[in-house]
Amino acid sequence: MARLRVENPSLSSSKNKHITSTASSRWAFDPSTLADPKVIALARFEQSDYAVHLHPEDKRGYRSVVRLINKDRMVPIINRDYSSTERIGLALTMALVTEAYSRIVPIAQNVVTGNNAHLFHPKTGIIQLGISQELIFLHGHVFGCGDPEGKYIEDVPLDGPVLGAIFDMDAPSSHESDHDKQVSWKSDEMNKVVRRLETEIENIHHAYKVHGLSVITRNVFVDIYIVRHGETDWNTQKRLQGRTDIPLNAQGKLQACQLKEKFAGIHFSKVFTSDLIRARSTAELILGSNTSTIIETSLLRERCWGIWEGRLATELKSYLEQTTNLHKFTQEEYLSFKWDGTAESYSDAYQRIQTFIRSIAISPSLSDDPILLSSHGESNVHAICFKDRIPMGDKSQIKNAGLRYNLYIPYGIQPERNNESQEAAGKITIIVENPAGLTQCSAVLTVERELSQT
Repeated sequence: MARLRVENPSLSSSKNKHITSTASSRWAFDPSTLADPKVIALARFEQSDYAVHLHPEDKRGYRSVVRLINKDRMVPIINRDYSSTERIGLALTMALVTEAYSRIVPIAQNVVTGNNAHLFHPKTGIIQLGISQELIFLHGHVFGCGDPEGKYIEDVPLDGPVLGAIFDMDAPSSHESDHDKQVSWKSDEMNKVVRRLETEIENIHHAYKVHGLSVITRNVFVDIYIVRHGETDWNTQKRLQGRTDIPLNAQGKLQACQLKEKFAGIHFSKVFTSDLIRARSTAELILGSNTSTIIETSLLRERCWGIWEGRLATELKSYLEQTTNLHKFTQEEYLSFKWDGTAESYSDAYQRIQTFIRSIAISPSLSDDPILLSSHGESNVHAICFKDRIPMGDKSQIKNAGLRYNLYIPYGIQPERNNESQEAAGKITIIVENPAGLTQCSAVLTVERELSQT
């Protein structure tokens, strides 16, 4: 059996960490968010995310690009192998977009690009993935064919390719023949085409739900109140609780009742809680008799501390100081570090909470009423870091003080941190309160939910 070795020069060579692409693909590094005027829609299939946007440098055939994106930074996943699931998701998304085009132009066509392999060396058996000068990323193009001077979307000309012509994806300049030349967008033209394609996608995307494809075309807002559970005996003893199911003590029950008073008058459409009793009890005490909306999920559990659960936090700190050099770790090493096989790393916990937050964002039953999350200190930190785009290594401990964060955070945008009230997209509004006698941490996030309103 032949054995092939795969190399990824963009990962193995430090000089490629900041990749400089050719002019024709520089747009490939732009984040894809619905705040971007060229972005038409975002789609999700299983755990993969895709962006649909107009090609920023070429409007031939109202040309759009569909690409696999990193769910954290909303940028393309470049120069690696792609799974069958990722390819299936791309195919479904492209089928949706092509159908939308077919409702506008006489002929809608598509082509998938972004092959895994760039070069193959037969003697060494090495397959090389993308290089900085010619990136490999899983994507495809959708475009229309018809009268090149036709105006199928308001007054925006189709600008080719002409029917029956060869569509040259790599035409570098206007010096090419008329049907192959690149034609730049005007901002008003781009807006008109994006709006029309959004409308067509909204009209047909429900048919793709049965195949597991979720589609988002516009932003909707919902408030998420994040509550840390009330006090337990292990809290007062400074013991690591993690997954150990410790109940609330008398003080913890009092704290939850105080939060019930503070939340009076707020109607929660849904209440999610960790399946650990201290979080569940906190949610029940806040809601009183109205507990029918509570949904338990293990995704909101506290970070697992493994065999150290039940021991003092100072003991673990002392152990790590004696056995590891955490101060020498890179951020990536620190976030993925586990002191033994039974523990959960920061990255593991972050991905778990991220999965939950994203499940809310794509829920078709989500209303405009706020949502309550009853969770844990570490879990709450990871949830806030996810929406705040704060690197986990820079996070602050949520302490037993009354903090109320009012965050306006567009999903998929790298926002600037700001302590003043801002309405502009990408800004964060932070309001800090310290209500007397409230020893429980509560937070409210105004989350930009990217969902179709249809």
